[in-house]
Amino acid sequence: MAIASIPSITFTRPANTTAYTAGDVIGSATSAIHELTGAASSSSFVFVQSIQLLINNTTVPSGMAGFRVHLYSAAPTAILDNAAYTFTTSDAAAWQDSYDLGTPAVRGSMLRVQAYYQGGIMKLQPASSSLYAVLETLGAYTPASGTAYTLRVKVLEAGF
Repeated sequence: MAIASIPSITFTRPANTTAYTAGDVIGSATSAIHELTGAASSSSFVFVQSIQLLINNTTVPSGMAGFRVHLYSAAPTAILDNAAYTFTTSDAAAWQDSYDLGTPAVRGSMLRVQAYYQGGIMKLQPASSSLYAVLETLGAYTPASGTAYTLRVKVLEAGF
C-alpha cells in the first residue's frame, strides 16, 4: 500500500541582493540545506512524484533560468547561501538523486515552477522521516532581498 505525502519547507534567503552565478545554492542566512520533514516512515522507500518551487516575487529576475534540486537521505556537508554547489565523496552515500526544474513563471502574486517525474526511488535513513534538499540555480541572476522560497516534494511511500 502506498502512502502519499508532501513534505515542504519555506525559507527566506538573506536580506541582500548579492547576485547568484550558475551553480550557486540558495538558502537562508544560516544554511542552504533544507530539511523536508515527514516524508515517510523511517527506513522506508519513497518515490518522487513531483517537485514544486514557489518564489515570493512578482517578476522573474533577468537571467533566472531553471533550478536543480539535489535530494539526500541525510544532511549533506554544510553549505551557505550563494556558495557554489559541490558534490563531495563524504556525501555520496546520502545523495539520492537530482531533479531539474524549468524557469519559474509568474502565477498571480508569485513565481511557480513544477516538474513531474516517473517515480525516482530513494531510501530514507533509519530513525529518520526526512529528506534533505539543496536548491541550485542553473542561471545567473540578482535576487530580491529577503525573498521567501517554498520547496514541496510530493512522494509516495512504497510498501516493500
